[in-house]
Parts: sequence; structure tokens; C-alpha cells
Amino acid sequence: MKYFLVEGNIIDAGRMTDGIMNKHMAYTRAAMERGMTFMSGLKADMSGGISIMRVEDADALQAYLDHEPLFVHGIQEYRVAEFDVHYINNAWDC
Repeated sequence: MKYFLVEGNIIDAGRMTDGIMNKHMAYTRAAMERGMTFMSGLKADMSGGISIMRVEDADALQAYLDHEPLFVHGIQEYRVAEFDVHYINNAWDC
């Protein structure tokens, strides 16, 4: 498995609707239930989001992002960084 930090950056907030946001939340929740997303949330300045994800490879992540509702509707773009996990603090309760 590969690990990625995914930074979402809002590029056109004016396109956001309640329906698109609901689709985004359901899409994110499904990825969490499948074990693909470890952690996800909004940036403090509300300019996008951050997720830590675990997937088979970069192609699997790209396929996920290509269908993400905020991307599909031209609201958000992504910056992705793959990283190697060296340490995990199992006592950390988020």
C-alpha cells in the first residue's frame, strides 16, 4: 500500500451547492468506510481540505480524485504528495 497527503484547494467556491456538498461528503465517507482515508478535514482558512489516504498505488488515488464531486464540478483541485510511513502513534485519539 502507498500513503498520500492530499491537499484540496478551492478554485471556484461560487459553483458550490448543497447538493454537490452532500455528494462530496458521501463520497468522502465511503472512502473512509473502505479504509482508503485515514483522516480528512477542512483547512482552518476554509480554502480547501487535507486528507491522509492509503491506496494500492498512485493510479488508484488518481481514479478516486478524478471522480470526487468537488473536482468534477470544477470547485477544487488537488496537490498530492506520496510519503513513506516511518512512525505511527497508535495512542493518538483524533
